[in-house]
Amino acid sequence: MYSLIKNGVFRISVLWAVLLVGCINSNKTDDASKVETSTMPVERDSSTQVMIHDIQQRMASINIENVPYIFNNRKVALLKQKLNVARGNEQLNLLFTYGLELLNAGKTEQSIAILTQVLQLVESKNVQSKEELIFYIKKQLAIAYMRKAEQDNCNANHTNESCIIPISPKAQHVLKEGAQQSIKLLTELLAQNPNDLECQYLLNIANMTLGQYPEQVPSNYRIPESHFSNSGTIPHFTDIAMNLGVDVNQLSGGTCVDDFNGDGYLDIIASSWGLNDQIKYFENDAMGGFSDKTTEAGLEGVTGGLNLRHADYDNDGHMDFMILRGAWLSIYGSIPNSLMRNNGDGTFTDVTKAAGVYSLSPTQTAVWVDVNLDGWLDLFIANEWSEAKQSFCELFLNNGDGTFQNIAKAAGITVPGFFKGVASGDVNNDLYPDLYLSDYDGLNTLYINTTKETGKPSFKIAEKSFGVAEPKLSFPTWFFDYNNDGFEDIFVSGYSSSEVLPSEMLLRSLKTTTTEYRPLLYQNNGDNTFTEVSLKTNLTEPIATMGCNFGDLDNDGFLDFYLATGDPDFFSIVPNKMYHNVDGKSFEDVTYSGGFGHIQKGHAIGFGDMDMDGDQDIYAVMGGAVEGDVFRNLLFENPMGNENNWINMVLEGKQSNRSAIGAKIIITIEENQTERKIYHTVDSGASFGGNSLMAEIGLGQASIIKKLEIKWPHYSMPVSIFNNVEVNQHIKIKEGGEIQKLNLPKFSFKKEMPEHQHHSP
Repeated sequence: MYSLIKNGVFRISVLWAVLLVGCINSNKTDDASKVETSTMPVERDSSTQVMIHDIQQRMASINIENVPYIFNNRKVALLKQKLNVARGNEQLNLLFTYGLELLNAGKTEQSIAILTQVLQLVESKNVQSKEELIFYIKKQLAIAYMRKAEQDNCNANHTNESCIIPISPKAQHVLKEGAQQSIKLLTELLAQNPNDLECQYLLNIANMTLGQYPEQVPSNYRIPESHFSNSGTIPHFTDIAMNLGVDVNQLSGGTCVDDFNGDGYLDIIASSWGLNDQIKYFENDAMGGFSDKTTEAGLEGVTGGLNLRHADYDNDGHMDFMILRGAWLSIYGSIPNSLMRNNGDGTFTDVTKAAGVYSLSPTQTAVWVDVNLDGWLDLFIANEWSEAKQSFCELFLNNGDGTFQNIAKAAGITVPGFFKGVASGDVNNDLYPDLYLSDYDGLNTLYINTTKETGKPSFKIAEKSFGVAEPKLSFPTWFFDYNNDGFEDIFVSGYSSSEVLPSEMLLRSLKTTTTEYRPLLYQNNGDNTFTEVSLKTNLTEPIATMGCNFGDLDNDGFLDFYLATGDPDFFSIVPNKMYHNVDGKSFEDVTYSGGFGHIQKGHAIGFGDMDMDGDQDIYAVMGGAVEGDVFRNLLFENPMGNENNWINMVLEGKQSNRSAIGAKIIITIEENQTERKIYHTVDSGASFGGNSLMAEIGLGQASIIKKLEIKWPHYSMPVSIFNNVEVNQHIKIKEGGEIQKLNLPKFSFKKEMPEHQHHSP
């Protein structure tokens, strides 16, 4: 499985090992797994504390030498011990690895010193493939200096425009040494190998940070200026996370944007995948800001989680959430997920074991879905299967009493895969949710729900004629009706490979006509077949996507989407991307005009109208995979205003699940003397993100909703129909009931930074 890992240490140190033949001593010590466990007292009557203790013990048993990405500071300490006893070429090899691990740990100055020492030693020795070795050491030094530039400026002297390309004057680097030294090394490297696209790309970025792009970038290496000016036109979105105190400065992770305290306003939960990284809970104060309620909510000590998924699983009216753990760690991924029950009093409790969903399989993807439409949400978890850790998928059927049972095998879900994404949707419009599994290590699988035919929860694999098995190296995915034809389409994004990093992919695309590694869009033909239409809809650029989600930026009734690029490698500082839907016919890239071209690692995305002004804001979890690759989360305030009309709708199931997940909303409007329909399905969106479950629907220029139809997700197939519904309002509809207008006054976000934020690093 580790052939899939693209971490910088892994890629470069393997190459180093090949070049420096005979220099590796793969001695292993048992000391790596002998780590002191926490002495935190465990309150035996607290299931949350029991789970915290369980997770800590399992973390302590991990052999840090055999896992990618994490435990970088501990790896640094271990390598330092080994260096003290190593000699000769073995010591040189360890020194190089030590320098790379220092970089991963965020100890950049030390990394630069060590890598410089390694370079001098290799230059003075008669070693095999000397020229190639020197090239790769210099390349790592170039990125180390670029990391120094980012840490000195984008982190320590952070602004809300930091690291967004093309770099604005406000975001240009004040401390210039890092970028200057990186440019010097990159120039030397390109003189030796002019075709190294990673170095070409980084040279452009480094010059941007100093205000020297495009003039100081040689034309044969330059990213064409037209690449940025060709962006579609959209108002500029501004990151206000710092002003609101929600700019969590951690690693990659998940998010849930929704109403967790029941006041109608959208709150934020954010995680970070570091096993000791604290979950954060921010409550919307409905006055322009957010309050950190992590401690008060009983979440102190609840850590980790690359992804989060939220829903009201027990139908008590309070939004719960699931933390997913163990991704990428194979046999060391036996870190349990956590089901966090909302107690309705501002606190959460870990009920994983009591609910029967305790699992020790590595995962980062799951979906809440009512597979048998009995009114209770079930939980499907797609795990990372490998020969070393044979983790099959789990389908936890909700018993309706707060407990679940795993029926995956009995329900016909048996395909193994290294699954990085799963989404639910209704392919054939029978209301029963189907499942699409995105496999990073094989072909994707579409499971058709056959519960209606068999009378019990069951699925069958879709015929090959459906044609939705690609791409290879598949990652996040979702269902949405991008063209408003009444049939749900499938979006699935590819990823980078161990041979081709995102920066190289991007430049290849700019220099040639290749469309390799592009995301795929499967248009539902309505007859159990799909047509892949990415090229037809202008989705041609390769994008290594991790986190993502969709929403309607301009309230025109057509769904747009945001792709967050999270490749772990330090060279992979490629822009996150925003695509605007043009009348359901094509997508235009509005990344640069909209201010979305952030080059720090992007992960989970949540769309939601957080200030209740009728347009959707966006919360983005940033940060990379290794301990030194932290970055502040973003909150983009939507500046679009109300040029178009809208409606915000909270649905409450009665026979159906309380969250109304899976409910289909069909809106008929008249616009410019033409009638059209807008389709919306209630869910949290993409497989690596967490949209609000409030249906936030753009209505274009319609002055009234002629017809509002809701198909509720229950086997009895209830339908609600309303005529002549006012636009530009917040409403609630209970299954079987009438429209209730919600009193949720809009507010303006606070523009003053919280005092404690002013000087934080």
